[in-house]
Amino acid sequence: MNPITVIRERISKLGLDGVLLNTSEITRSFNLKYLSGFSGSDATILITRTELKLFTDGRYKLQCKEECADFQVHVTRDKIKSISNFLLGKNTKRLGLEGNRISFDLVSALRKSSKEIEFVSFDKRNLECLRIKKDKIEIEKIASAAKIASSSCNDLLEMGLSGMTEIEIAGRLEFLFKKNGASGESFQTIVASGIRSALPHGMPTDKIVQSGELLIVDFGCVFLDYCSDETVTLVIGTPNLQQEKIHQVVYDAHYRAIDCLKAGVSCVYVDAVARKTISDAGYGKYFMHSLGHGVGLEVHEAPYLSPRRKTILEEGMVFTIEPGIYIEGFGGVRLESLVHLTASGPEILSKAPKSLISIN
Repeated sequence: MNPITVIRERISKLGLDGVLLNTSEITRSFNLKYLSGFSGSDATILITRTELKLFTDGRYKLQCKEECADFQVHVTRDKIKSISNFLLGKNTKRLGLEGNRISFDLVSALRKSSKEIEFVSFDKRNLECLRIKKDKIEIEKIASAAKIASSSCNDLLEMGLSGMTEIEIAGRLEFLFKKNGASGESFQTIVASGIRSALPHGMPTDKIVQSGELLIVDFGCVFLDYCSDETVTLVIGTPNLQQEKIHQVVYDAHYRAIDCLKAGVSCVYVDAVARKTISDAGYGKYFMHSLGHGVGLEVHEAPYLSPRRKTILEEGMVFTIEPGIYIEGFGGVRLESLVHLTASGPEILSKAPKSLISIN
């Protein structure tokens, strides 16, 4: 169903006159981009039961003509005043707001100039449903991003990493993303070596990677606005027995979770399959995050594969499978693949190796 139609059905069901979404340089709304096509850094859209409005400034006048054909564009120097005048002219009583993307300052300004209007939160679940399943074009873009990221990782590994700092490794990988066709990284590349690899989100430092150390590299890039996400674990030189054992446990959890993927299975069930594999091996307390998350315009979006999410997986969803073990004072292992769920089962979009990579 057309996403605007879905929004309008929910507006009617909730007794609202419309819903307002805002994007800014501080807080970007990917839902606004998805619904309107607007890719700039400052705009507000208003969706009512009969109208589609976009308010922005003169910087984006020409851009809106190209990107926002379905919306009536209002170019203004005073966005709050223009929005308020329109709302009051339409005798608006109740207006939904994308609460987790709109700042307190913006809400305060709207309330001040539109005192007769009741502003209510338009729960993000009303919006997440729009983007949770990807169409063919979206999947092609995500697959292209994944291909670029995996290829860039493989190029990086062929260069050798010994003697480099974590920051240098991240910088070289991000350069390769752009060289291979991406517009940039989808998040700050994670590079963590040695005992720092026990940090699930260890940001790169000036630490030099050393022989015998585990090295986690978590990376992703953007292609035509869509993201990828993937993680590999390496060892510099020859792995020891404990490193091999922990990697094998994570490897088994990773592929057992993928093997059980099919439409109709719940997120909590898939998480439990991976979590049981790790727990049965004696490492349960060292797997401290959810199994995965959706990927699209954002690198973290619905569906979320965790012990608390009962969402049923459906054909067209794209998400990560990323179990990990993190032991303080020793290091960590994480393996992450990006998966598209098809009618016949999982299609793995990311292609970097998930074996324990030994590299000089």
